[in-house]
Amino acid sequence: MLKNKSLWLKAAAALALAFPSVLLASGIGAAPAKDGGGVVISELLCGKMFSNPVSLPDPGTIALPEAPVEKVQSADKSAAPAPGREFTPVIQDAARVQDIMKLLSDICGGVHLPYSQDGATFTNREGRLPVQPMGYYKEYTLLTGDAPHVVVIGGTTYQVAPDLSARGSERIIIGGGEHIYYTPDHYAHFILLTVVR
Repeated sequence: MLKNKSLWLKAAAALALAFPSVLLASGIGAAPAKDGGGVVISELLCGKMFSNPVSLPDPGTIALPEAPVEKVQSADKSAAPAPGREFTPVIQDAARVQDIMKLLSDICGGVHLPYSQDGATFTNREGRLPVQPMGYYKEYTLLTGDAPHVVVIGGTTYQVAPDLSARGSERIIIGGGEHIYYTPDHYAHFILLTVVR
């Protein structure tokens, strides 16, 4: 008990040094008066007793405010547009269209995707997409198997980059749960796709 009291007195002394105006107003820390009132800070630092101790609460009884709970965004129907029949601009590769629609369906349905990077924030480091707040764009791996390394979209021919890894080089970026960007060449080009239902 005496040890805890000494600890509290030293804490009060530290507060007296940090906030002298508060303690002076209460009479603690003032020079000893003729009638014996007031306590000199050196007495607190030395752990000497005084007649009018300040009662401090037990640390175990102090209620701390709870930290705010951050909402974790899970894969749900708002994470991507629902799939449809085809896209505009038209993609001249039925297998690729089917693969993109399946990926959209999996994202909407909350299906577990094979790579840990799927659903991660795309930072738009290259600045090729419209500027949006961090977290607006989410990146997904598009697996196309043995699809050709050339794709024609809206009459423009794009070279699909050579596979960099098992994930390949094709990605789908979803912006705000509604905009679909396809990149055939690992972020060199982005094509905005609109689902046709």
